[in-house]
Amino acid sequence: MIHNCLVMRYGHLRYASVTRSRGSTRYDATVAGKQAIHSDVAERPRYAGAGSAAPDQQTRVRFNTDDLLLTRFSEAPAPLAEVSAGMLELRRPATGRAPGRWVVRARRAFPATARPLLDLIPATLPSPMFVDPVVPGLDEGLEIVRATPRSVLREEVPASWRGAGRPPSWLRALVDGDREAMETLVRALRDFYLACIAPYWARIVATFQADVAERTPVLATGGLAGVLNTLHDDLAWRDNTLVRSWRTGDCSLGGDGLQLLPSALWTGPPLVSRHRRESGGNALIYPARPPVPIYRASQSCDLAGLMGHTRAAVLEALRTPRSTAELAASAGTSAPSASEHAAALRASGLVQTVRRGRGVNHSLTPLGRSLLNGNLNAH
Repeated sequence: MIHNCLVMRYGHLRYASVTRSRGSTRYDATVAGKQAIHSDVAERPRYAGAGSAAPDQQTRVRFNTDDLLLTRFSEAPAPLAEVSAGMLELRRPATGRAPGRWVVRARRAFPATARPLLDLIPATLPSPMFVDPVVPGLDEGLEIVRATPRSVLREEVPASWRGAGRPPSWLRALVDGDREAMETLVRALRDFYLACIAPYWARIVATFQADVAERTPVLATGGLAGVLNTLHDDLAWRDNTLVRSWRTGDCSLGGDGLQLLPSALWTGPPLVSRHRRESGGNALIYPARPPVPIYRASQSCDLAGLMGHTRAAVLEALRTPRSTAELAASAGTSAPSASEHAAALRASGLVQTVRRGRGVNHSLTPLGRSLLNGNLNAH
């Protein structure tokens, strides 16, 4: 899950015991104390902007020379990062604002099999980092989650429980690396993605691409410092340090750099995520601009019931011709899965595939485009 820098190093936190759970002594271990900043993710900053925040109300992310060289925009949206951002967005208190249309639709579509996420991903920080590797494929990300070391589970899962009383049995089992509990989590992540995010994935990709395109000229003229200063009003670049207002923390990137990851779903303050290199590395998740209204995917929602969420996402992604690798990244699936779905759509006359050198290029047929546009009378 996405964290403030302060909660990246659990060894530096104070802990308080939680309710004893019979049959799972490891879950009795700890839950993060007040230094982990349990303040709500939707709270308003006490100071306006990173430039005016009081010294004790700032998060500092420190860069060394290697970090500067390795900081870059992500190559594509990360499906599980959007799952985590989406879960946070769903659980943010309204605080006087009307929920966005995606939130309204996602609450209606929320599948029963995704309910375990409500146990694991709290509405307040800290929350588990292992569930949202910042990699561009859904299947790849789920395999990374499935391979989470037991030591990480024992550290992060207890700190995420916010409920009163005894945690659910599956969560206690997850702490000990129980295979069935892990499959419960993987199924919950996948099903939430397929029901609530996949129907909008093409719009999420368009939002990501629009944000990066808008910031590329700033990178060309102002360098990395210029880009970091324009990502969000709560961020400022000073002396090789990225300063974020109104949460307290201090961390370094360890020479691994930082992925800059615009999110189409998240509308709150910038979030810093620390991951191992094999999980995509460090990332700064911030609200993308200019926003592309992702709720316009009503046709995809209808098609999802007809052909399945992933296949509908593949069809939607092919509004723009793509190679198999590009299609996989855009639809949030693996290359073999994208190729399989493209073949099925091709057999139905909705997609055409043309060989380009050693690879292939997929695009919509007139029938496929008409189906997406709801204009089947022309065929």
